[in-house]
Amino acid sequence: MFSFVLFQKETKLEKRRIKGYVRLTNRSAQEVKYEAEFEVPANFGEIGAILVENEHRKEIFMREIVLDGFLTGPVKFSCESWVRSKFDNPTKRVFFSNKSYLPSETPEGLKMLREGELISLRGNGQGERQWFDRIYDYDVYNDLGDPDTDPKHKRPVLGGSEHPYPRRCRTGRPRCNTDPLSEKRSSSVYVPRDECFSSVKQLVISENTLQSVFNPLFSGLKTSVIDKNLGFPLFSSIDDLFNEGYTLPPQKEKGFLRTVLLRLARLVSDATVLRFQTPATVDKDRFFWFRDEEFGRQTIAGLNPCCIQLVTEWPLKSKLDPNIYGPAESAITTEIIEQQIGGLLTVEEAIEQKKLFILDYYDFFMPLVEEVRKLEGTTLYGSRTLFFLTPDGALRPLAIELARPLMNGKPQWRQVFTPSWHSTEVWLWRLAKTHVLAHDAGFHQLVSHWLRTHCSTEPYIIATNRQLSAMHPIYRLLLPHFRYTLEINALAREKLINVDGIIES
Repeated sequence: MFSFVLFQKETKLEKRRIKGYVRLTNRSAQEVKYEAEFEVPANFGEIGAILVENEHRKEIFMREIVLDGFLTGPVKFSCESWVRSKFDNPTKRVFFSNKSYLPSETPEGLKMLREGELISLRGNGQGERQWFDRIYDYDVYNDLGDPDTDPKHKRPVLGGSEHPYPRRCRTGRPRCNTDPLSEKRSSSVYVPRDECFSSVKQLVISENTLQSVFNPLFSGLKTSVIDKNLGFPLFSSIDDLFNEGYTLPPQKEKGFLRTVLLRLARLVSDATVLRFQTPATVDKDRFFWFRDEEFGRQTIAGLNPCCIQLVTEWPLKSKLDPNIYGPAESAITTEIIEQQIGGLLTVEEAIEQKKLFILDYYDFFMPLVEEVRKLEGTTLYGSRTLFFLTPDGALRPLAIELARPLMNGKPQWRQVFTPSWHSTEVWLWRLAKTHVLAHDAGFHQLVSHWLRTHCSTEPYIIATNRQLSAMHPIYRLLLPHFRYTLEINALAREKLINVDGIIES
């Protein structure tokens, strides 16, 4: 059902191709094996490429091709790619052997195939991409909003001449009727065929399955467990998720619940009660997250270790416009820090010995405070958190500054919180730490994780497939690390960072 053409790598001569057909030899639940016989002349030379024609009516996933019978041993071709039916696409697919070449070292017989494959992968930048395409092209982030549904759902275009990144893979969908700069949304987002999830990955991260399971789950949690105005009204409400569990709403995807949610939770009573696994730290100490030691530990061993910095200048200063956001100099003074250090070092000595560290979200969040506070039931501050590296190698929080700018006719407000044993002040300190953790988690999700990881990686994936052939050693080194990223990013634009998506909600 397949025809193969062996291509000798040293010459461009078409007459040196050898054609053959495969036959089915073995079938299992996991894979199907085919075999073919070729007569290769002794002077044919080393085989560098195989052209494949799929004579099935449907696409097939080609995992590997092995040519055996040579004195020098088998020649392997790692394919890991979908091959469309010849009835859909008459162009033969080319697969190169596992031997790598730099462009300057590529044998003459393979250069034409190499260039043709890259041209095919680049496309012509025209038309709407279809699910079966293998085309890598760039576009700006103009599909996060949905202005045709509601004018309030319009979102700015990210990327372009002023800010070249982020960039995404082009889908070619038509533009919105009400905003020609925005792309229409659809039920699915194109990604090049070989970037799609495997069947196992698709089961775990299926967009529709996630939506059908988690939407009623979280809606139920919000209704029965989480107070609309207070969040968790009592600490014991959090404990109940571990101890008593939560009765699940009716689910269509119980198989999914068993395979996926079991990673997060214990299911009892025939998958009708969700009981979250108690973290080991909670088992040891119910209020471990209150402790300053844990707060410092999470700064470098938690979900966002990317933002803590060494303090190199004193006093701490903002770079924002003081006419809008108040005095540039921090309210965390030398006296506060030296009092917290307990006379062990002066501030200058601590900086010189690289003992002071800062988690600084002041300039990032201050411009957002007024807009966020317009949302019902929400608040926001700018924050600075100062840490001291103790002799035993732990980070001890010394002070937290929370601030809001001049707004609604009120002067700027800012206050420094420090550890205390006083009953009121200790709770103010804990609440200040909670604000910092919220800042850290939010910054991680959208900046450290999304913007500086997923967003930054996608243009490299596109460029790699457009500029480096499958024979290039750098391509082969990068390929395993790029796997699934484009589809994960596409799902994020559909359900995570889009208008009214999980992040906005």
